[in-house]
Order: sequence, then C-alpha cells, then structure tokens
Amino acid sequence: MSILPQLERDLHEAAERRLRAASEGVGDNESDGKAWRSATRTGLRERARRLRVPALAFGCLLATTTIALAATGVILTGAPVRPQGPLNPNAGEGVPAAGASQLLPLRVPDPEGGLPWGVRIVHTTRGEVCVQIGRVANGQLGELGIDGVFHDDGRFHPISPAVLPETSGVGKSVEDDAATESVSCELAGHAIAGEHVGVDRSAGAANGDARAIPRGDLRDLYYGLLGADAVSVSFREGTEPRSEAVLPPLGAYLLVRRIAPHQHVGVGEESIGTEGDLAPEPPITAITYRLDGRLCQRGPTLPPWVTSRLADPCPFPHWPSSRYVAPRDLRQPLRVRLQISHRLITAVELSFTAPLAVTSANADYDIRIPSVSCVPPVPGRGPGARAVGATGYTGQSIERDIARGAIVTQSLSAYGLFAGVCGGPREPRPWTRRVATIEVLYAHPDGEVPVLVGTATVREPAGASPAPPAAGPLRRHR
Repeated sequence: MSILPQLERDLHEAAERRLRAASEGVGDNESDGKAWRSATRTGLRERARRLRVPALAFGCLLATTTIALAATGVILTGAPVRPQGPLNPNAGEGVPAAGASQLLPLRVPDPEGGLPWGVRIVHTTRGEVCVQIGRVANGQLGELGIDGVFHDDGRFHPISPAVLPETSGVGKSVEDDAATESVSCELAGHAIAGEHVGVDRSAGAANGDARAIPRGDLRDLYYGLLGADAVSVSFREGTEPRSEAVLPPLGAYLLVRRIAPHQHVGVGEESIGTEGDLAPEPPITAITYRLDGRLCQRGPTLPPWVTSRLADPCPFPHWPSSRYVAPRDLRQPLRVRLQISHRLITAVELSFTAPLAVTSANADYDIRIPSVSCVPPVPGRGPGARAVGATGYTGQSIERDIARGAIVTQSLSAYGLFAGVCGGPREPRPWTRRVATIEVLYAHPDGEVPVLVGTATVREPAGASPAPPAAGPLRRHR
C-alpha cells in the first residue's frame, strides 16, 4: 500500500475525531448545533485538503527520510519478503536447508548512511552455497521500501532464512525482468569472488526499469568467499590504496560503492576457484593468503610474458587433482518423437533411461545440439545464409534430482533443432537444415570430460517444417 493514500485517510480520521469531540455538549438548539457542526466539518476538511500539498512533498522525500531515520535506528518494520513461485528441494538450486543459513557479522556502511549492508550465507538442499546481500536491521537481513520496492512504503522488510534468494518476491511484479538481483549460488567448496553492478539501494528489485532510477541511487556490490587461507583484500579508495581483513574462516568480504559512471546496471560476474588459488578481480588489486605458514599475495591473472610486481607473490596454484573417475561413454539409444500438426513441427520430445543417479547440483544431465556456423549470402544464390559445419553447441540442462534407471523426458524446440538465425536484429539471416543431432551427456563438475550417454540423429519429415518462434515467422531459404 502506498503511504500517501494512508496519510490522507489518517488526516481525515483525525479531523472527524476532532469534530466529534468538539461537538459534544453543544447547546440545546438542534438547528444551531447542526449549523455549527456543518461549518466545523467544512473547515476541518478544508484544512485536510490544504495539508495534502505538504503530504505530497513528504512523499517525494520519503526515501531520504527513510535513510535518515534508519541512521538513528528508528525505522518501521513491514511485511516480510515471501517466496515467489513454487519451491522444490530436488530441482534447480533446491531450497534452504533447515538451520543452515548464517547472517555474517559483516556490516558495511552505505554511501548515504542509514542501515548498513550485510551478507547471509544460505546452504541449499542440493549442495549449493548462496551469497545473499541486503540491508541489516535488528540482526535481520532485508530490503528497504524505497525506489519502487514494496510500493515505497518506507519500511524495512526482513527476509526469512527460509526464503531462497532467487524465488523471493521483492515488492515487484513477476513480469519485471529489468529488476536487479544481489544474490549468487555456487557449489559448496569453491572459492568465490564476484560483483553485482547497479543494484537498487533498497537491496530489493525496483518494480520498474532500473534505468529510471538515478545512477547515484544505485550501488556496486563486490563480495567474496575466499576460504580459510585468505587473510585480507587490497583495493583503492579513490587514489589511496587500502587493505581490509576478510572475515574468517570463510574469507568473506563485502564492498559497497556508488555505481561507476561507465558501468551498465543490472549485470554481474563471478570468478570461481579453489581455496588459496583464486586470483582477484577488479576493483580488488590483490588477495593476501597464508600458505604453508607464510603470508603471500596473489594479483590479477597476467599474461605469461608479464612479470608480477608483488613483493611476496604466492606460489603457482596447485590445482588439486580430482578423485572422481569418469565412466566410459555409454552410447545408449535415445528416443525422439516429433509432434506435427498441419505440417508444422510444434514440439520435440526427447526421452532416455538415466544410467547414473543425480542426487545434488554437483551432477546433471545436459542435452546439447551441435550448432552451425553461418556464411553470408552468396550472390546469385538467394538471400538466405547457408548452414555449414558444427562450431559449438546449444541446449539445456535437466537441473533436478534423477534416480538411476528413471525415464527422463524433456521437451525441445523444433525451431531450435531445425532452424536458426544468423546476424544481428537489423539484418537477420535465417537458415535451416534437414538433419540434426541431439546428444545427452552426464556432467560431473569434478570430472574432466562429461560422459556421453547417447546420440540421436533426427530428420525433418518431408513436407513438414518447424513452427516459427513466438517472436514471429521468418522467411525460410533452402
């Protein structure tokens, strides 16, 4: 609910209460009493209307007032952030494991003041570790109702540890794809260094295009979980070099800055490595580790011909070997069924028997389709591009737990299988092919090479063609 209509109702209710209190005990003349009450009611309502102008000004300053009140510890608590959509402990990232979430004692000030920023670590039922970043009040992580979040109610909205970050409703519409996020999830045991660029200062996601928010009201968040060997991170504050200790034993750190003028909003990157080996990413200039009892530093990754200028460089990363031994390729049959209606291939259904179990996000089945390279139109041979040679893959992952021996069924796009588009949006060049290949692989992060489960060759039936994508039909060229 917006705070402005609520404020107007409060003013009218106050006026009515004053009217009732003042009219009690008015003289015996009923007509005189009615006239007095009518005049008083008119006067009080006129005062309420005059107060609407300051109320509107108050609404415009709501975000600033909220931040200022938060600086003094006076801020109202609003409705908690709730899950958005169904939660499945056996699919995707899973759900937060019971009792396995931890709000770290990191407290980082915001450039404008107010509630500090903090980090919560969320362990999921599928073996992932999520780094969740938000504002902190009274020992709770949450979001502020400003900048389009929670209808600008000016309150603090706590996020329960049971709410998985990706599925949280942050006061926005489900259709809002422009909202920025401030969470990332990776497999447990990895060292992480990442960034979220152009995050709302509410720590939620604006219910509107983030580009409509002044850039000074957006934040860059730099974070990491570097592991028990990490000691500190180095960076620059303006032109001055600074060093800040990480939080043991996770090696956690968080930097909060106003967005840089040249950066794009709503983007982010993350580097993943092994503990003690991860190199820094800007704006971090160096990471200090304690390896084999001595302090050393890792700087940004350099080309082989460039010499590091660090005073005490760490030894070359050891890249520990994996104990996982990948089984041999299985090459079992895949079943593919085309759904055809009025000579249009509307869907492709792939099914296979799972030879290996998937019990966490540490493994998965990947479906991939070898893609093609496109050459420009040849003069005298029509305007269409030609598909020649496989150069990469397109596809999807199952991303759910699967029992060994279970029948796995997945729908694929007919257009993606038999057709595609080269070039940019201004000059799209469609291509098609009569024969396509589908591969299924069992992927294990600890294995160097995924296991090929099976391969299927699919031919486009004579007289049939794939249904056009939802964006609209494209002219076909053979």
